Amino acid sequence: MDRLEERKIILRRFFWSDRQLYQLGRLAGIEWFNIFERKFSRDEYAYFAEKEKREAREHILNIEDDTKFIEVLNDPSVQPKYALTIDRFIGEHYFYDKSAGFEPSDKRNILREEVRGALEDTKGRGYFLLKAIIDLEKEGKWDRAYGGATWVDILAKTRQLKGRYPSPRDLAIIRSYKIYYKTGSRRYPTHTVPKEMIPTINDELEKCKNAQK
Repeated sequence: MDRLEERKIILRRFFWSDRQLYQLGRLAGIEWFNIFERKFSRDEYAYFAEKEKREAREHILNIEDDTKFIEVLNDPSVQPKYALTIDRFIGEHYFYDKSAGFEPSDKRNILREEVRGALEDTKGRGYFLLKAIIDLEKEGKWDRAYGGATWVDILAKTRQLKGRYPSPRDLAIIRSYKIYYKTGSRRYPTHTVPKEMIPTINDELEKCKNAQK
């Protein structure tokens, strides 16, 4: 996954509100955002029109200096809300957790260890849950509104993989490693592997599969 795609995921996950985008743009010193100063300073419910929001995102995504990009993300005035469903980011180019903030670093070694730990603790059974979710994403079968795969699709894919269905205990174990999240809503629940983690997790799953041959 390239740097720009990772930036897009970061904005969607942590800075999705119009006011957050406005604050990021102002912190970065992007002149385009100046025309909205009066609007956002006078109205706490101010928002961008649909076209304006797309343009706001593009301006922030195109910040050339990576150091500056990270600096504005970590500014105390515009921190991610901690009620997030997926509360961290581990990609090739960027890393985030609550204690460290955003870093322009590759910490996928942490993710690899977590995948191996989850597979070991579930005696390999976690393989089929993670593989099913990832395969469904590759096939374009994640829910368009909420992201992630439905439980019905996961069970069907698990059968196709000739695997065992995950037990409640296995689900709890894998969730504790923060490589799998329950997403969606109460009425329409979905199950997700964070997109930036998919290449690394899938690579570890393939290593596990090959080791068992």
